[in-house]
Amino acid sequence: AMIKSSAVSAFLRPVGRNVAAACRPNIATSTVNRRNFHVSRVANVQATDKLSSGASISGGSLTKEQLMEEVKRLPIADISAIAKYYNKEEVQEKQKAYPSYTSLLQHRFRVMAEVTVSKIFPAGFGWQAASVQAGNLGYEANSLGFFAITGAGDFAGVLIGHTLFMAGKKAAGFDVDMRAQAETGFLLGSAAFCSGFTWQPTLNALQEIGLSFNQSVVGVGAACALAFFGGLRACRTVYSPFMGGVEEPTYQNLKADAQLSVAIGGATGCFVGTDVSYGDANWLRGVVGIEDGTADMVGQVLAGSSTALGFAVTQTAQNVAMTKGKCWVD
Repeated sequence: AMIKSSAVSAFLRPVGRNVAAACRPNIATSTVNRRNFHVSRVANVQATDKLSSGASISGGSLTKEQLMEEVKRLPIADISAIAKYYNKEEVQEKQKAYPSYTSLLQHRFRVMAEVTVSKIFPAGFGWQAASVQAGNLGYEANSLGFFAITGAGDFAGVLIGHTLFMAGKKAAGFDVDMRAQAETGFLLGSAAFCSGFTWQPTLNALQEIGLSFNQSVVGVGAACALAFFGGLRACRTVYSPFMGGVEEPTYQNLKADAQLSVAIGGATGCFVGTDVSYGDANWLRGVVGIEDGTADMVGQVLAGSSTALGFAVTQTAQNVAMTKGKCWVD
């Protein structure tokens, strides 16, 4: 986790004036990473400076453990104020990055397009392809095996789509850390498994109780959004200790994960439009409906198109409505 230099001085009140002075906002090199808190090596930072715990500052740096011990000695009110200040500063930085509303929208829609092409379309495509294979293996649409296989198809679509897209960007000359991106793809794919697994049993249940097409769209979307969000948060906890490309759970990525999950809910809800059993009540039938006799590949493209459409509509609403620095794509 990174802590901006302008917020660090408040963390270091017990450390002494010399070290705190080295952490003023104009010292841009002061950061906290996973291992060490590096204080700019200015003349007023001495190797003999002491922490309130009695430990020495060696070579102008604090270990993460030393920093955490100092933080524990701060009043809870000070820690809360620091957290609020840091969040405010991060939002302000994002606001400066996009000075006009037009430039902000251009950025948001560019990211939305990349996510749609690299992950959302492949997720729907992969789910549908997996459902065909599950049927060929003899699994019915109400069986656990079917749910697991289609979830795996969702996982594979996201992981492969994201990794190939990033590899293409790297080949085009962009600075891309492929290991970190592969780990990100694995994280998102794992969350997609949860929503992909949830989609069919939720639809089955809603049809069983006689809900309409519109009600099913909302119900399936909500259930899959919750499944994706829960899977994403759990996988952050599990993966972050050994995957450098996966950020550990924080309040900031909690909000971002929630917003992304809402957009995923739009994608999975629109996926209900591929089910033509609703007849004329399915107003998406003429756009993404998979009719009997449709070729497998065509059905997979329609499935991917349905998730892409639902995601795009939901994310567009977020892009337009949310202020600078508040949207997960910022």
